Amino acid sequence: MAERLLSVFFLAISIGYTYYAGNLSFGSFMAPKAGFLPLLTGGIAICLALTIVMRSWPVKATGKTGNVNWRKLIFIIIGIVAYIIIMQLAGYLAATFIILFYLLKMAETPGWLAPGLFSAGIALSFYFIFEKFLGSKLP
Repeated sequence: MAERLLSVFFLAISIGYTYYAGNLSFGSFMAPKAGFLPLLTGGIAICLALTIVMRSWPVKATGKTGNVNWRKLIFIIIGIVAYIIIMQLAGYLAATFIILFYLLKMAETPGWLAPGLFSAGIALSFYFIFEKFLGSKLP
């Protein structure tokens, strides 16, 4: 029951976020404006929330609650806050690589090469998409 309520709450928040993001100027794919990324993010959040709502609805409540690893959760929140700080100091590429690598290791991804390559690939991919292809400035 709690999962259903949480998923419906997330859906409502996503719809509200997307509605207010619609007030910003979208621009175009070749010349994005302030509303481009918020609308894209809101649309993805709505799709994810709908998926979670549909998957949780037919399930009968068992009364069991999942174990939450509070230590990992706190370290992930610290990582997200650190991302903001590192972004100011080192820039987008370095901050994204460092934080993605950190989060992957927090998720207990085995090895060092795979998380490193994945982090570098994601950071470079988004850099080329936004800086080179779309011509937007990243922090």
